[in-house]
Amino acid sequence: MSDYNYSVFDMEREMPVFETFPKTLHVGERAPNPQLEKLESGEMVSLRSLASSGVAVIEFGSFT
Repeated sequence: MSDYNYSVFDMEREMPVFETFPKTLHVGERAPNPQLEKLESGEMVSLRSLASSGVAVIEFGSFT
């Protein structure tokens, strides 16, 4: 978690992430099915299993 919040934003290090973002997923494409950690239990579950069990709120990091 210490890498998540940093005091100085290194644009040179982060630029490849910004440049590839528009190429990742487009409207109408099927979303990937990554493994996610359930915060309350630490259990790893697939995105598909969360979505099929009802409403799922997924928070992604921001680019700002």
